Amino acid sequence: MADKKITQLTELTARTQTDLIAIVNGGETKKINVEDFMAEPVIDVGQVSGSISVDLSQGHWYKFELTGNVSITLSNEQPGATYLFWVYSNGNYAVNAMTLSSGGDIYSVGGNLPNPANNAWNLYKGYVINGGMVLTEIDNFSAI
Repeated sequence: MADKKITQLTELTARTQTDLIAIVNGGETKKINVEDFMAEPVIDVGQVSGSISVDLSQGHWYKFELTGNVSITLSNEQPGATYLFWVYSNGNYAVNAMTLSSGGDIYSVGGNLPNPANNAWNLYKGYVINGGMVLTEIDNFSAI
C-alpha cells in the first residue's frame, strides 16, 4: 500500500496515548507520539520538607511548596533536556542540597545553591549538559 499524502489523512480530533505521527528524515521514517507536540503538564510535587527525590522522567515542569528546609535528589535526567522548577517558600526555608543521582555536578552562579525568596514564588531552570546540570534562578515573584 502506497503512503498517503497529508491531505488524504483523517483529521485528528482528540489525542490518545496511541496517536503516532510519521516523521521522514533522509528517507528513514520514524514514529513519534502526538503528545510530544502538546503542552506538557506540570507535576505538582506538593508540600515538601526534608530529603525528597524527584524522578525527572515524569516530565519537565515541576511545582513545589516548601514547608521546611529541603534536600533534593534528581534522577533520570535526559541529556540536552531543560527542566523548570516552580517553588514557593512558605516561610524562611532553604534548599540545603541538590544532587543528581547519576553523580553529575550541578552548576550555579558563583557555585552557590540558590535559595528561594521567603513567602514568594521562585523559578529555577535546569539545563542538562555534559552529564551535569546548569541551574539558573529567577526569584521573588508576587501577584500584581
